[in-house]
Amino acid sequence: MVEFWRNLSGREQVLIVVGGALAVLFVGLQLILSPALSWREDQRRDMASARGLYELVAEAAPLGAAASASSSTGAGPARNIVSQTANGAGVSIVFINARGDRAVDVNIASASPDALFQWLALLRSDYNIVVDTADIARETGNPQTIRAQISMSQRGGS
Repeated sequence: MVEFWRNLSGREQVLIVVGGALAVLFVGLQLILSPALSWREDQRRDMASARGLYELVAEAAPLGAAASASSSTGAGPARNIVSQTANGAGVSIVFINARGDRAVDVNIASASPDALFQWLALLRSDYNIVVDTADIARETGNPQTIRAQISMSQRGGS
């Protein structure tokens, strides 16, 4: 490399040194000086974004509380209705999966057949939630209880 440098003319050496200095200056400006000078503006922008998000959450919180109150009275997504009515009917839900606001999949570990079918009738009559598919089987150790996998959906209005 030293041999290569010595073979260059003085003008070429100066040109390479100046080009290298400009490259170092450019990298220093872009990677060190520019971020150091712009951090305040970045912080102002982040703070404005955080304030906007806070205001959005503050406006949405009362709406969420109102929606929660209405779902406790029986209105709302099918998942809420199914989970709330199951407890009152004596049906123990092990797993519930909402498919949008109007459909739900439910796994029931054990329930009496009467309680399960009364609960399904209640959902149909009061909330217009109907069974799409059901896999119901008796428990092997206890024929008085059944387990079920049920897909339900809410038809029309609630």
